[in-house]
Amino acid sequence: MRKTLPILALIVLLSCQKEKEAESSTISDFQRFIESFNSSNTSTDIPDLSATHFASELERTREQLESLAKIDTHQLSFEDRIDWRFAHSILKGREIRKAKHQTWKFDPRNYMSFRALGTSMERPGALSEKIEQLEMRLKAIPVQLENGQNQLEYYVPRFQELSLFMANNAKTLFGSDLMTFATASEESQKLIPLITKARESLESFTLFIDEELPKKPKRHFAMGKETYNRVLKSQFLLDYDDETLWKYGREQFDKTVTELEALATEIDPSKTWQELVIEIKNEYPEPDQMIAAHQLWVDSSKAHIISKDLIPIPWKEQVQVVPRAEYSRKTSYYGNFSRAREKDKDSVFTAKWMINPFEDQWDEKTKQEYLVEHDWGVIIVTAPHEAYGGHHVQGLYQMHNPSLLRRQNGISLFSEGWGLYNEQLMSETGFFPNKRIHLRQLQLRLWRNARVVYDVGMHTGKMTYEEAIAMMTEKVGFLQWAAQLEIDSASERPGYFIGYFMGMSEILKMRSRFKEKMGAQYRLRDFHERLLKIGNMPPKLIETSLFRN
Repeated sequence: MRKTLPILALIVLLSCQKEKEAESSTISDFQRFIESFNSSNTSTDIPDLSATHFASELERTREQLESLAKIDTHQLSFEDRIDWRFAHSILKGREIRKAKHQTWKFDPRNYMSFRALGTSMERPGALSEKIEQLEMRLKAIPVQLENGQNQLEYYVPRFQELSLFMANNAKTLFGSDLMTFATASEESQKLIPLITKARESLESFTLFIDEELPKKPKRHFAMGKETYNRVLKSQFLLDYDDETLWKYGREQFDKTVTELEALATEIDPSKTWQELVIEIKNEYPEPDQMIAAHQLWVDSSKAHIISKDLIPIPWKEQVQVVPRAEYSRKTSYYGNFSRAREKDKDSVFTAKWMINPFEDQWDEKTKQEYLVEHDWGVIIVTAPHEAYGGHHVQGLYQMHNPSLLRRQNGISLFSEGWGLYNEQLMSETGFFPNKRIHLRQLQLRLWRNARVVYDVGMHTGKMTYEEAIAMMTEKVGFLQWAAQLEIDSASERPGYFIGYFMGMSEILKMRSRFKEKMGAQYRLRDFHERLLKIGNMPPKLIETSLFRN
């Protein structure tokens, strides 16, 4: 006689099978979403920057949020659920900024895409690929700049000033750099008429910024209290609003000042910390050795990380210090870091730290101001932040993350926080040669404390642009021109600059908790490796993964 399963057992079996099929279907849907999401982020299409483009970007972001919301997170693995939350935070941040801030209506720099031309020329790759990329970008520039003239609705005086500076400095890019590249081979000569047309379009746009933009209604650059709070909660996943963040930032600022005062007493009781900082800032490399001096301390920071076994670096890599392109030098007082994206021709992951170089044509006042902002102290403290084990090392880990989403996306709250954390780490592990350099490190931390205060302050109405500059000059010790460039960066990117100090604070909290959990088995190296392998995400999500068990 044939045996049959009891009806109840058969129902259970079919139910389990359906659950597995549903789970598999959900996972597949999420994987497809991530692939589509990353594909849209890495598109090589060059937008025309029309009003239609910005509207479609907002619509696409909202459609992606709707698609993400349809995925049943209960069917996902633990790490996939974290990825879901990460993707949601990215999209919410974009939606808020695209719908509520809309900088394309008042910041001319949104349309000045020629900033990417230098990167296209300098990137590794075949000549034909570079020419193709430059051709696409050069063709887009006249259309983008014309759209800018039609769509800029408001006049922000400082944004106009910065845009004019950038446009004027681009004369070297179009008149020299691009033309030199275009005339170097027969293949590249087809770029010459495109370069000429793009330069003429930029001249027209520059005239518009100079003469017509000031006739538009005047407005402030601030994001606004409500929008700023939504960014803190939905994009950064922070347990702060503008009021509690403002309070925390000011408390931490005062705490760092107390540390500065105590250390200054140890160094020289007859001098204030401000007086000592002035002395330290007047100790700098020879101007023609500025690039070499930065490279020396980049290499020294690498040696320290390896000798102290602080962070494993299992890849063939290097960091090169190079002069920054001229047309970019007004965007920050110091420079910027370009992390390794792929192996170079020698199969090495090569990152570049691009700094504003000393220029012989400056007047004596400008030369002296530059030197005291590029002193040995700032070089020694900043090298770990940018290179080892800061942005360069974190970037390598991110590049090798098994999650597609985490490889291609990040947030300043961790990446910049990790950079500042490495300044603190080097202080703790004996990298700095003396107490004077440690004092400079604390002053630079005070600068990042200040960033929390003036970022939330300026964008929610608690502080004016002028008050922010005064804070940087009178309380942190920046020169006027450096302070102004610093505040300009914050005015352009609300929320970004809080990432430094707030990110470091969250990392230190996680480290303390991790040390307590591990007890006698605690190793600083293990904490760093596990943190970096999790990914560049809001600290709340990193903490969830780190302390899963």
